Amino acid sequence: MLAWLSLPLGLFVKATSVDPRDAQSDGDRDERHDREANCAGGDLHDQADRSAVGRDDDGPIGPRQHRSAPVPPLSLASSTVERHVSARMIGGSGPPATAGDSLIAPLSELAARVQRGRSANDVLRIAGDGLTALGMRFGVFELEGTTLVLRHVATAPERLAAIEAMIGRPVFGLRAPVDQCAPAAEVVEKRRNIYKEDHDLFDRFLRAATGHDIASLDAAPSTAGVSNGVLAPIFVRDRPWGLLTMVGPVFRAADAQATGLFATHVGSAIEVAQVIETLERTNIDLSRTQRELIERERLAALGELAAMIAHEVRNPIGTIFNALGFLRRLIPAEDPRNRDASIFLGIVGEEAERLNRIVSDMLDLAKPTNLRTEDLRIDDVVGDVLEAAACRPEAAAVEVRVEIAADLPVIAMDARLMRQALFNVVLNALQAMPRGGSLTVCARSEQRGERPFARIEVSDAGDGIRTGDVGRIFEPFYTTKLTGTGLGLPLVKRIVEAHRGEVTVHSSASGTTFALHVPAGGAAAHPN
Repeated sequence: MLAWLSLPLGLFVKATSVDPRDAQSDGDRDERHDREANCAGGDLHDQADRSAVGRDDDGPIGPRQHRSAPVPPLSLASSTVERHVSARMIGGSGPPATAGDSLIAPLSELAARVQRGRSANDVLRIAGDGLTALGMRFGVFELEGTTLVLRHVATAPERLAAIEAMIGRPVFGLRAPVDQCAPAAEVVEKRRNIYKEDHDLFDRFLRAATGHDIASLDAAPSTAGVSNGVLAPIFVRDRPWGLLTMVGPVFRAADAQATGLFATHVGSAIEVAQVIETLERTNIDLSRTQRELIERERLAALGELAAMIAHEVRNPIGTIFNALGFLRRLIPAEDPRNRDASIFLGIVGEEAERLNRIVSDMLDLAKPTNLRTEDLRIDDVVGDVLEAAACRPEAAAVEVRVEIAADLPVIAMDARLMRQALFNVVLNALQAMPRGGSLTVCARSEQRGERPFARIEVSDAGDGIRTGDVGRIFEPFYTTKLTGTGLGLPLVKRIVEAHRGEVTVHSSASGTTFALHVPAGGAAAHPN
């Protein structure tokens, strides 16, 4: 009797089980079944029946029974099925399937696996690995407006290496106009699955994207491809996303429907993966927002404390400065008898100045950062900071090297605050080398994600920061210096983040590098 079993791809496959009462009519059923198979004309369920019944091995749905006569393949001539068509597209490194095998069962299993991908790249990688193991080759193109973008390709390593050596770059991310890559537009617009014995979409795409013709690679077996296969559209949220191509020497016209169903599952897996990626980004944003809220609460409390200190401490500090000035007039330093008194007056003055600086830093850290931006190149700021730092006593034994790239982008920045942030980093580097050393300031452009940035690196040759201290250097009042306030680096972080940037640090026993990453763009791109 026949029983219907459901597969993950949403297809139904017939499996056979033997009833003793039916054993005497087995030959009649075989003959009748063969006649039906020859008249099937491409019915996907009959393909499944031939796959499940016409093989001796145990498939994914369980042991299969031996039949008294082999079931002929679907209407396509066996010479067409078994023939290895000359290659042009991309093609597999795994063991090839045998002629007459159905794609339904293996594609069903693979369709279930691709659903585990947590990103679109994961989905395509899982699909590519699975198809390669089945002896097929696989390519995926994403449609961006009127442009095709190559997102994934799974082919023989030798062929891929030869293609990339010919074009001089990786194939991933190549772009070409869709109207030069027929029949890609037709596949997507009409939602058609197209089977051809001589697919040349990949050739057309590479010629349009790079100007190179890879037909010469077909001369060597190790770099030749396979052009016999199916193109199928991929839809995500019922909108055209792109198309996939599956090729292999045993593809036939009847496999187009199974390939199209597999493409549907790839599209649904990409949709789920996009939701997962969106949720993960949202969680990251929420975590960052939560940290920012906590930091703002701390800064608000610090602001209240700073305001109180400014009122309670600065007035006495002003009185101390006035008294010091009066005492210096009463005790002239030129008189040798006043030498000791002058020394102690100097100490009082230095400590009063340090206390005043702590109060100023607290007020700067606590008050809101209101940017007054203008479009500038960062090298203008670097020059001003290094000129000011050269006057510091810590710079006397330090060699300064400056590396400024010519392609630095324009940045919408508050020049005063950015100078203050960069000066604090440079001063921190100078103080890390009390015995002298080398200070390197490097400014260049960089790409972070899809956005251009300016990167300013300040590297010293000091002893580095202890591993346990690296995670705390941006905390207010945390310092390892005897005379430090612990407010300089938190202020740097505050200013750079106000410019929508980021501060990173890398430290080792041979020195420390602070990097300020500031997004490029004029004031219109970064409104206050």
